[in-house]
Amino acid sequence: MKMYFNTLFLITLITIGFNSNGTEREDVEKKINKRPNILFILADDHRWDLLGKNHPIIKTPNLDVLANQGVSFSNSFVTTPICASSRISILTGLTERTHDFTFSRPATGAIESDNIYPKKLKDSGYTSGFVGKYEIKLSGEVSERFDYFEPLLHSKTNTYKGSEIPQTHYIAQRAKDFIVNVQNSSKPWVLNVNFWNPHALDSDKKDQYHYPAKFENLYSDITIPPAKLSDDATFEALPDFLQKSVGRVRWKYRYANDAMYQKMIKRHYRAISAVDEGVGQIIKQLEQLDMLKNTVVIYTGDNGYSLNERQLAGKWFGWEEDLRVPLIIYDPRNTKNQGSNIEETALNIDIAPTILDYASVAIPETYQGSSLVSLVKDEQVSLWRDEFFFEHMYQPKRVSIPPMVGVRTNNWKFVDFYKNNYLQLYNLLEDPQEKFNLASLPEYKSKVEYFRKRTGEYIKMYEDQRTIEVKERANFLNSRQ
Repeated sequence: MKMYFNTLFLITLITIGFNSNGTEREDVEKKINKRPNILFILADDHRWDLLGKNHPIIKTPNLDVLANQGVSFSNSFVTTPICASSRISILTGLTERTHDFTFSRPATGAIESDNIYPKKLKDSGYTSGFVGKYEIKLSGEVSERFDYFEPLLHSKTNTYKGSEIPQTHYIAQRAKDFIVNVQNSSKPWVLNVNFWNPHALDSDKKDQYHYPAKFENLYSDITIPPAKLSDDATFEALPDFLQKSVGRVRWKYRYANDAMYQKMIKRHYRAISAVDEGVGQIIKQLEQLDMLKNTVVIYTGDNGYSLNERQLAGKWFGWEEDLRVPLIIYDPRNTKNQGSNIEETALNIDIAPTILDYASVAIPETYQGSSLVSLVKDEQVSLWRDEFFFEHMYQPKRVSIPPMVGVRTNNWKFVDFYKNNYLQLYNLLEDPQEKFNLASLPEYKSKVEYFRKRTGEYIKMYEDQRTIEVKERANFLNSRQ
């Protein structure tokens, strides 16, 4: 892996050196270099409300600074609350319904893979890098989209220069190495840093969440308040298929009693603080090399995460804790809106068009998301979404994860667990905790029917936008079920 990294950079630098003679080449390089570098940082299972800036307990000082110097989105969501599908949506700008990728599926289609933003940027003159959690499958060769590529499996530690160091430190260090290697290049760069934290280490049911030893006593003197709707009555009111889902299975070794709950929440918080430390280390490297002034930084999570709400664990459902993620965008050139909060709804499918927009690269017409750059700049946006479609299509055989589809507006949320004949309808204005399911009440029959129809319209629209390859593959796989 290290040989691949160094060889690719050597090729890149040699190419730059041999082609740097001549006025025409120099003019092109000057124009290219005006474009910003782009650092995209993705955390796993980091839900929207766990940022120190807005939370009474958790400490994320580096992310807080980034938010105070950039902008934050208070209504940022994923269109699919599971890592593999969400990460493909982030790369392709497409919903799961359209790209049709999740666990146990073939690689993402050729056209979809060709349109991911790292490849678009690489094709337009950027040096493209990736380090961290990958866990997805794309068509084509890695070298077509990344100059540096280091995918990592989840582990407590990794070996760096002969020493075992915490994985968050390793990922941050490899990101820093990338930055050092490109500091003298005439080309702009895009670096994708995917932390595994705060995702639970599934093989370790005893401790689940891991972090550098320095964080071991962080939060130890604090009592974590109970999660919302974590009483017995709320759980018992859930339908049987949710009570027996993997969300309850994992609850049993995370939150089944108060001592376990206190332990696991604190460990989860420490894992987030470890990510925050890694972000700080990368930002510091950019500052030391005087590169931050020309680097756009984007931070978000791949999905939300339940922390004992409704006595469940995980992220596969349609409640707010599953769908909402933090989103921070720092643009050093945008000084008038520092620290501002944007309330318009942002989605994971907006990341790819946003990054291409910052890089002045044409956004593929097939993208279903929209660039957030105008919102970040506080420019007048005449039309913006007031609702979005979300879903979870993955149906594993070894555990129970019920598939669902739904629509969320600014005021309402509708969820259809279509395999289990169970509907949810929440009035988000009057019931932001989603405590009262109104779907079965006669007075909301017309509202339910409206959202049924709207959900069906989204499904048809997104399936119609599939490429021929994806349609044929989906038809074949569905025929075998």
